Amino acid sequence: MLKLYASRGSVARASHIALAEAGAPYEVAWIDARAGDQLRPEYRAINPKARVPSLVTERGVLTETLSILAFIAQSFP
Repeated sequence: MLKLYASRGSVARASHIALAEAGAPYEVAWIDARAGDQLRPEYRAINPKARVPSLVTERGVLTETLSILAFIAQSFP
């Protein structure tokens, strides 16, 4: 199952919508950017850039919106 790390009001919304529209099996882990959750060591282990979105896949982690959207389009046509 895919895991999307996102924060409300961020560009992660596009990835979230794409996953839902594609019917992909996924879960969302909400990051509170205002509280600085993206700077915590647990999240930086997933995305050293400390930004959202991040998508954890079976093959690795995608950390850029365009690569996430391309992955979704190719994986769930």
